[in-house]
Amino acid sequence: MIEYEYSFEVMNLQPFIDYCENNNYKLIEESCQTRVIYRNENKTIARLTLNELNGNVVKKLDFKDDKLSENDLIERRESLALVYKDESAVQSILEFLNYKKDNTIKRFRKTYEKQGVKFELDHYFQPKDMFVVAIEGEKYEVDKVYNLIKDWQRVN
Repeated sequence: MIEYEYSFEVMNLQPFIDYCENNNYKLIEESCQTRVIYRNENKTIARLTLNELNGNVVKKLDFKDDKLSENDLIERRESLALVYKDESAVQSILEFLNYKKDNTIKRFRKTYEKQGVKFELDHYFQPKDMFVVAIEGEKYEVDKVYNLIKDWQRVN
């Protein structure tokens, strides 16, 4: 499937939390995440994500096109996530497919959703301390929301 997402760094997440709460977005998840990124010469990435939520850890594997951009908008292919328990099997699959470990990120994420538009509000701790807002969903709805909030407290 194709992911349609605006993603940008901000100085403070609070205006975006307020926007979500004041516009009837539902908080669907708060979690601490550790994500290990693997890259392949075929311009795709594999991501092993550990979601820590209420004392439980869920491990997921997914794949994306490896597209970095200076633009806020990113359109790329993305797989559905596979929940796994066997770390050694996943590592074996990644080795077989020639993925090489690249980096690790750690963050706290709040996810809000309304009518197919999802806000992912991230406070990154690793590799550096920063705040990132991502808005994803169907093109028309996401464009509309992005145009309303795009100039709030941006990091230059």
